[in-house]
Amino acid sequence: MANGEMGNDKKAKGASQGDQTQGSPPLKLRPIFPHDVEAATLCGLGAWQSTIGVCLEAFSHDQFIALQEAFRLYLYSFASGAVEAGERLIVAESNGAICGFCGYDDHKGYLSDLWVSPVWQGKGVAQALLHEMRSTMQDQGRRFLTLEVLAQNHRAFAFYKKQGFIETKRRVKYDPVLERRLMKIWMMQRL
Repeated sequence: MANGEMGNDKKAKGASQGDQTQGSPPLKLRPIFPHDVEAATLCGLGAWQSTIGVCLEAFSHDQFIALQEAFRLYLYSFASGAVEAGERLIVAESNGAICGFCGYDDHKGYLSDLWVSPVWQGKGVAQALLHEMRSTMQDQGRRFLTLEVLAQNHRAFAFYKKQGFIETKRRVKYDPVLERRLMKIWMMQRL
């Protein structure tokens, strides 16, 4: 994705919709840039550890290092523009800190990633990122938004249900980064 494809930086729309804590600094939503990759990697790893890592048994140090590298490469592919047409990643920033990010494909109507730093969870960051992504999808003429979530990630599943997603199926899927088969829940929302 080219740096200018998303236009100017935007204040988070979702932040005014009830979840952002009073007194929290405002969020700025924007594309990821190369200088954001390390901070976004740490943000993603922190979110992963607080939500998914606690659900998995026997996760080795080597697997964690592989996960860190997978995050870094994934984020760098967006920051450098080395992604397919329609694939986008936006970050939520507050006072210069990356608080979360959202990866999606607006051609397919698919949300691939939504990660929020543990210190920012419950403060409207995920809602703001989801709102921005939905707006982009609607602008692209998408009628549906789909995602998959780890079945053991009860907090994310509850969040998506609260946001209007419905469960469409469950299935075991092999995760090549985590090197294991995991139960996934597919969800969908009409835009």
